[in-house]
Amino acid sequence: MNLYVSIINEIIEHIESNIGESLQLADLSTRMGISDFHFNRMFRVVTGVTLKQYVLGRKLTKALEQIRSTDKSIIEVGMDFGFDHPEVFSRAFKKQFGLAPSKIRYQKIQLNVIKKATIVERDIINYRGTLALKGNLIFLKTMKLNGINIKANINSTVFKENLKADIETFILKSAKCEEFIKDKFYTIVSCGGNENGEYNVFCGRQPEKSIRMIYLEEFLILDGWFVDFIYHGDMFDIREVFIDDLYKWIMVKEAHIESNGIGMLNIYENNYPQNNKVHILIPIKKPE
Repeated sequence: MNLYVSIINEIIEHIESNIGESLQLADLSTRMGISDFHFNRMFRVVTGVTLKQYVLGRKLTKALEQIRSTDKSIIEVGMDFGFDHPEVFSRAFKKQFGLAPSKIRYQKIQLNVIKKATIVERDIINYRGTLALKGNLIFLKTMKLNGINIKANINSTVFKENLKADIETFILKSAKCEEFIKDKFYTIVSCGGNENGEYNVFCGRQPEKSIRMIYLEEFLILDGWFVDFIYHGDMFDIREVFIDDLYKWIMVKEAHIESNGIGMLNIYENNYPQNNKVHILIPIKKPE
């Protein structure tokens, strides 16, 4: 596992086991033998949020659970999670959830809680003093895929379930088809052009021969330069952190995205998710 990812993964577990303690930056960085500045930067890069935001969010989420599941007083709950002053706890709670803690107990509404961070494994390196993804520049030759096109909307409550089911169905069926090369399968993500959460996902494989499979759609990937990032884990967890990772990489490398109709090309070995490895390729302009 990458060193930076390993350190933050250990800290996340420590936070969960000691959520009622103060969990200050100085204490946690000292625990790992890293300066406050570098530890805070590392936490932000790996998780996507600052240490302060994460710890406060987890404390308030745990407090919310306790308020709803016990008859403890609000003051007691606040003190259990390190809030010595009731007014500080109430103010932070209301800012996080939009309601005072005294009102939450009697209202079973859905709230935006802060879940325990899922640390996605990927290669993070120190590039000229800045932590960023490790990417490999590659040139892809023209490649034809046959498969299915799926419409998805990230704002749908069943987005993950439906997309996963459609992709898995194609993978299983295509694995039995002799017309396909079986060692890999691909997904191509393209934004729908709107900011309403809609996008297209093409899931396909390379055909064994240059034949047209009339019962499937076709996607042609043209010659071009890509940067290849390697991640490990569930693609839906990866999606949560990849945009921030990519943005940081672009800024550090001063790279330029190529507009060729492909937002993201994902390449999986046929034994995914057992090996948990995915190559995420982003088209970029030809390096000088």
